[in-house]
Amino acid sequence: MGDMRKIAAVVWLACLLTGCDAASGGGAGEDGLLKPSAQPGATSRAGGLGSAALAARDADGFTVSTSADRSAVRVTDNACAPLAHALSGSVVGKPASTVVRQVSGEGATVTVVLAEYASDQAQTAMDAIGTALDECAAGFTATVDGDEHKVGEVTPAIAPEGTDQAMGLGATVERDGEKSRTEAVILRSGTTVAYLSGTPSVPAAVLDAQLVKLS
Repeated sequence: MGDMRKIAAVVWLACLLTGCDAASGGGAGEDGLLKPSAQPGATSRAGGLGSAALAARDADGFTVSTSADRSAVRVTDNACAPLAHALSGSVVGKPASTVVRQVSGEGATVTVVLAEYASDQAQTAMDAIGTALDECAAGFTATVDGDEHKVGEVTPAIAPEGTDQAMGLGATVERDGEKSRTEAVILRSGTTVAYLSGTPSVPAAVLDAQLVKLS
């Protein structure tokens, strides 16, 4: 836990240095999402985002389907918005393009969203999640696709190596009186960010498969 607190502190410092201001509302709109300033066009991956998206052959024993939808997320406290998006299978900010995959298997359901950002906005998104964790670790309330979710204490988790930056999160979420565990892993490779949100977990096989495709 000490190491994770150090990581959170580093992320907070990086946010200060890059000037992101999710907690105070600077650079954010009324819905609490980061609003990128004018930036050059996104740096595209070779083969496009689709080349990094999971397919059934990539995760043996899992079902992988394509989805055009991302969760619609709103929060009562704008400072918590980036954290709510990361835990809910959505994205932070306004990426230039996204692809969505739904993965199921081993008793888990995982939403994987790949987002391609312009310029340094991928780093800004990661910084914003770290700042939100610092501000909202005690919990918050979010509305996801019209349903109220009460998010309990959010704790950092060990994140995998193999990308430019990675974060792991976990929380217990209450919906309609039922509580369930939700885990999220956020991976950044250059200007691409992969958001993996799983209930009750993100299986290692799914995470490993996505890491390979991002490399």
